[in-house]
Amino acid sequence: MDIKWRRFIQIEAILLLLITPFFAHADITEEEATANCLKVSEYSAEGGKYYKLKQYAKAREQYEQQAGWSESCQLDEEKVALAYNNVALTYVHEGNYLKARAWLSILPNDKKSMFNLGKISGDIKNALEKQSSKPQGQYWQYAGASLWNSMTIKPQGMKYQVDFEGYYAGLMAMYYGPNLGEFSTVLAFDNGKAHYAMSGDDGDCEYDFDIKKDLLTVTRTAGESCGFGHNVGAEGAYQRVEF
Repeated sequence: MDIKWRRFIQIEAILLLLITPFFAHADITEEEATANCLKVSEYSAEGGKYYKLKQYAKAREQYEQQAGWSESCQLDEEKVALAYNNVALTYVHEGNYLKARAWLSILPNDKKSMFNLGKISGDIKNALEKQSSKPQGQYWQYAGASLWNSMTIKPQGMKYQVDFEGYYAGLMAMYYGPNLGEFSTVLAFDNGKAHYAMSGDDGDCEYDFDIKKDLLTVTRTAGESCGFGHNVGAEGAYQRVEF
């Protein structure tokens, strides 16, 4: 048997083993799942074409697909990290070092991620030195499937408008999309801290916000019904990516 075809059959067999859980959870055929997983390398190659042309936004679209499908197909961590690094480098070339850092921090112990973080450490430091001491900015928390939970904080008079957009990217997110959740409120921040209590149809959840430098920590202090889609949550740590 030709070596090339033997290798293809081996890859297909490995992918079939990895994607078997799909069939237990959704109406996805074996052929469809295998075909989608085999496209990971195509997304990488297509992203590389745009990257070489310095069309970084278009390259990023392809690399985000590479990352999402690498996760969905449960490829090994090294391959998933490669996709994250590809996305990060598009932001590096656009001078958006904080978004690059966010992508490189998803798997911080990966060797490529550590190397690229080291290369831009000075740029990250310079970007953080320019940040405002006020709460305003956009903060990211990775949700999977190339999606980010975001907290966007903008001045509104003496207070701040806080807009949350959240996702839960389950096993089938690349097929059917993520579960969603959101809220919008106006809060008074005192020394980087604020409290939000939902009311009425919004839900019964309460959250504490704590901003220290470029890190926002959101803690749910009460409530069970937050008005979000299944498994969507607003709590956790967020990195500031924009001012």
